[in-house]
Amino acid sequence: MSRSRIAVALLAALVAFAAVPAWAQQFPPATEEAEAKLIAVLKSADASREAKATACRHLAVVGTKRCVPVLAGLLGDEGMSHMARYALEPMDDPAAGDALRQAVAKVKGGPLVGVIGSLGVRRDAKAVPLVVPLLASDDADVADAAARALGSIGTAEAAKALQKSLDAGARDTQRLALCEGLLRAAERMCEAGKPGDAFPVYDHLRGLKDAPHQVRTAAVRGAILARGNLGLPLLKEHLASDDYLLFAAACRTTHEMRQPGVTKALADALGRGSADQKVLALLTLGRRQDATAVGAVMAVATNKDADKAVRLQAVQTAGEVNDAAAADALVRLVDAEDGDLAKAARESLASIPGKAVDAAVMAMFRGKDDGRRRIAMELIGRRRMRDAVPDLMKAARAEDTGIRATAIQQLGALAAADRLPVLLDLLMANTDGTVLGATQGAVLSVCGRAEKPETCAGPVAGLLPKADAAQKVVLLKILGGIGGETALGAVRGMVGSKDENVHTTAIRTLAGWKTPAALPALLEIAKQSDNPRDRTLALRGYLGWASRRGHGQLPSGKRLDLCRTAADLVKTAGQKKALLGALGRIRSPQAIALILPHLDDADVRNEACSAVVAVAEELLKVGGGKRYAKEVIGPLEKVAGAAQGDLAKRAKGLLQRARSKAK
Repeated sequence: MSRSRIAVALLAALVAFAAVPAWAQQFPPATEEAEAKLIAVLKSADASREAKATACRHLAVVGTKRCVPVLAGLLGDEGMSHMARYALEPMDDPAAGDALRQAVAKVKGGPLVGVIGSLGVRRDAKAVPLVVPLLASDDADVADAAARALGSIGTAEAAKALQKSLDAGARDTQRLALCEGLLRAAERMCEAGKPGDAFPVYDHLRGLKDAPHQVRTAAVRGAILARGNLGLPLLKEHLASDDYLLFAAACRTTHEMRQPGVTKALADALGRGSADQKVLALLTLGRRQDATAVGAVMAVATNKDADKAVRLQAVQTAGEVNDAAAADALVRLVDAEDGDLAKAARESLASIPGKAVDAAVMAMFRGKDDGRRRIAMELIGRRRMRDAVPDLMKAARAEDTGIRATAIQQLGALAAADRLPVLLDLLMANTDGTVLGATQGAVLSVCGRAEKPETCAGPVAGLLPKADAAQKVVLLKILGGIGGETALGAVRGMVGSKDENVHTTAIRTLAGWKTPAALPALLEIAKQSDNPRDRTLALRGYLGWASRRGHGQLPSGKRLDLCRTAADLVKTAGQKKALLGALGRIRSPQAIALILPHLDDADVRNEACSAVVAVAEELLKVGGGKRYAKEVIGPLEKVAGAAQGDLAKRAKGLLQRARSKAK
């Protein structure tokens, strides 16, 4: 058969199954004919390594003992041994195991290491007599592979051989592989329902003082878990150990234990050992979330003689255990002299759910200590204790301004929209800046929860005629936060206030309005005001809408119109910079035209140059740069002559691009 015909036949063997459904096309059907075609690919001297590898992948799924001989023939091939073993490993037929065992005496080097590994994957007990001698191989890779494979096989014979090799004084480089093999063997024994056979293996390894720490800690875990309900004494033994690594291994092991007594064993560990061990025990108790540990945990938390790190972790663990029994002790710590401890106590109290904790917080709130009352109110807000709203309403009228401000702040977090009139009454009853600030936030929060926040503007605006100057300032800020037509009209009406603070706040509120509805009012101020500060505030707010990009931005044409209007109004350098900043964000040749006159103004020349460069960069991205190339050449020539430093370099670079695109 010609080489071309062979190639066609091989290709056909690999694509013959294209007619099967899409979900099944990855592998051919398990038929004798399909297997024969795959075997032919492996036998062919003309098939590529990739084609043979694909055939092996398919044979791993559909192969039978018919393909074993040809796969066995590839086990010594450095290039194909891996794929041959990939196909043999999952086969149920005993012939696959026979082939791998026979290969132990035939192959060398890397392929031998692979064959040994495959025997381990198959857990081939018949291979143990063949693999055991390889533990003494001069090839370290072969010896290590033998140790791990024997562990995966996991029979008593395999474990005995590994133990013997380890005890015989194996070289240091092999000890870890032998230990790993023994750990694997012990696991297999447990999986096979023979945990008693694993006990001596685990116990021997955890007792090896010179073994790597990962071996000893793994052995501790295995020894405890293999014993099941009888593992508790061994757990206690290691929780009493001065060896931190073994102690830590015991703690980690408890994550997998649900037996009665585990929590108590951890709690008992809090009475001994180093601070690090106690912290770890507390972390472990927190993860268990067993309420029976609360007493022991809080005893540590309230022990003033205990290490700070330990006390701090105890308080945090109380929050993780999540049981109300810790509430009383935590309440005693919320104002501890140590700020970290007090903060941790508040965090834990905030996180533990339940009416019992709510009651403890309310008892603190109703006490006489103002400092603790403020802490209690913060907790009420964090715990979302809506039943406390009536009590907060009373506290909002307390003589102490700190109590009032905190109560009002929490009302903002908890009260529904129907409480708005009460909050507005509180606003009108206060002149203290701290309390007014808290009331402003509370009113905005409550209005934000209303079905239609704009409906809150009427009651707020209605208070302006009655309010003093400080209260008017707060009301204006609230109206700015609410927004809407009613709010806008009320704020606009306050621009003419004779009180300078109220007047300025009204303009600032308009300048920061959330919608373009305030633009006419801002333009009016910019045109008519004789006060430079007012004009600057208004123009900045007005031009802010010309600068805005992204969500809520105006169309570019409208933004350009705003700039055209403002161009006749800007007088000071600051106002001109605001205009140039807005123009620099509009991708339009008309924007450049409005910028160019400012190149002759020494006060803003640098800003004007920067704005031209910014717009030109954007324009040269449109249509591949050709559409506006000619229009930006002249402006860029002017900027290249007027700018300095890096800005001049950017302008010259853009100019070069524009000239190139304009050809």
